[in-house]
Amino acid sequence: MNRKTTIICSAPDLASMNIKENLLAMHDWEREGAVYEADRVRIVEVDKLHIFCDHIDSELERRGLPTNLIIFASKHKSESSKRLFSAHFTGNVGDAKFGGNPRELAPVAPQLLRPVLHSMRDLAADTDTGYEVSMESTHHGPTALSVPSIYIEIGSTEAEWVDPDAGRIVASAILDLDLNLDIHSDLNLDSNSNRDPDGEVRTSGYPVAVGFGGGHYAHRQTKLIFETEITFGHNFPKYQLDNLDDGLIRDALLKSNADFAYFDRKSMNAAQRNRISAVIEDLGYEVLRERTIREQFGR
Repeated sequence: MNRKTTIICSAPDLASMNIKENLLAMHDWEREGAVYEADRVRIVEVDKLHIFCDHIDSELERRGLPTNLIIFASKHKSESSKRLFSAHFTGNVGDAKFGGNPRELAPVAPQLLRPVLHSMRDLAADTDTGYEVSMESTHHGPTALSVPSIYIEIGSTEAEWVDPDAGRIVASAILDLDLNLDIHSDLNLDSNSNRDPDGEVRTSGYPVAVGFGGGHYAHRQTKLIFETEITFGHNFPKYQLDNLDDGLIRDALLKSNADFAYFDRKSMNAAQRNRISAVIEDLGYEVLRERTIREQFGR
């Protein structure tokens, strides 16, 4: 079978099942058990939570369901109880309390982060549902994957997880990505750098930043996604910065196909900025200030 974008839906996850039912209603699928096939995308239902789906790409390969990109349709849980659509990538800077392996980052799909956030924002605004939209920082599992992945979520309580309007919006945003998969197939969505052998940044796709600093919901980074032409790969909030070693910083840049790094400078102390920027520059990348990003990639 052809390699397809694979949407993983988790049976114990109410939001995931909500999104799945809307996906099934919006598109034509051929069903075989817990697998639903379309031309360039498939849905696979699993009986465990997404965060414990390490090696799911290898498992799918063994089942004759090879994939080149995974979308995890999921719930987002927060004590804030706010209505939220979010998207993020996976990895553990420290231990692995919530799936994955300790100190491991998954390969990510930054070229999907920007369009799915824009799509969810526009759809939410059109229907006046009261949902906010935000990028989240890198957290939890799975981390042991060889293909890029992205989490797309409904938050933050059971009322939102089963909200049919929310399920329809997220499903629509995912299918919008599928309709544009041809452009993503050319954007090097693997774990290689976005640089050619001479070190020049490739020009295909949105410029990709790896983010450092800020909060879990990456407010400044989200604004840059909405207000400039860049996107983000891995992002690390201020409470994780002291746990980042040279290897994790390198992996974040490579597994994000990064072009440069961005600091939420006001949330970082001088020692953190100096240490992390030295590693980044030794690897041949720049740290761009927000003003420079807006000047170079503003709309």
